[in-house]
This record gives sequence, structure tokens and C-alpha cells, in this order.
Amino acid sequence: MSKLNFTRAVKVRLVIAVLAWGVFFLSTAQKAEANLTPSQQCHVENIYHESRGEGWLGWALVKATVENRVLDSRWPSTVCEVVYQDSQFSWTLDPQAATDMSSWNRISKFVTEGSHSNFNGVTHYHTTAINPWWASSYEYIGTAGDHKYYK
Repeated sequence: MSKLNFTRAVKVRLVIAVLAWGVFFLSTAQKAEANLTPSQQCHVENIYHESRGEGWLGWALVKATVENRVLDSRWPSTVCEVVYQDSQFSWTLDPQAATDMSSWNRISKFVTEGSHSNFNGVTHYHTTAINPWWASSYEYIGTAGDHKYYK
């Protein structure tokens, strides 16, 4: 085999490998999403955008905030309605597609594993970088990661 033919063969195999990896990656990402109920999908989207870098505790607190609101007559009665209620979660004002599929899949697994604590009735949180006007109206529960939580 000449050097030119060898180089072409390597390039063709490399292109095929890259395309196969892309198809595998996309199918893996879709599989994680395909098994979620609409409520689980909304939880995963919200946790991903609000606290993906905070680990289990941050994820559980964000999930509990939404679930506690669902149970409270002041908010809508489904997870998706709470998540997408006007101006409640900042990421919904300019939604972006998930790009960190590793985090997405870990959060998906976390959400589908079952129930979690209601964390003392938490219904509000905000990033530690701000001090919103409403914070003093609620009982402070604690700080986890980059967020302060209230009920």
C-alpha cells in the first residue's frame, strides 16, 4: 500500500469513527430523555439550569422547592406549571439547550430514583450573589452551594 493510499485509508477510518461517536453520543443523550415523564423532564431541566454544579444537596433542594410549591395553593398544581410560571426561575426567561450531557444524565438518574425530602417546606431560593426584596418576608432555612433557601 502506498503512503498516499494509507493516509487516505486512515482519514476515512477517522471520519467514520468520529461520525459513529457522534451518533452514539446523540443516541445516549436522547435515551436519557426518552424515559422521563413530563414532570421528571421539567424537574431535570430546572435542576440542570439552576444547580447542576452543586451536587445532590443542591439538586434535592431545587426539586423540593418545586414540589412544595405544587402542594401549596399559592402556586400551580403541576411540576411543569410551577417551573414555567412567569418569572419564577430565571433560566426560563431565555432557555438554552443542555450542553453538559454528563450532568444531564446524572440529574436524570437522581430525579428518577424516587422521592426526596421536602427540606422543611422550602418554597423559595436565590443565588448568594443577590439579596432580593422578598427575602426578608420568608423564614431563612439555610445555604447550600450558591443558593440561600427559605420557606
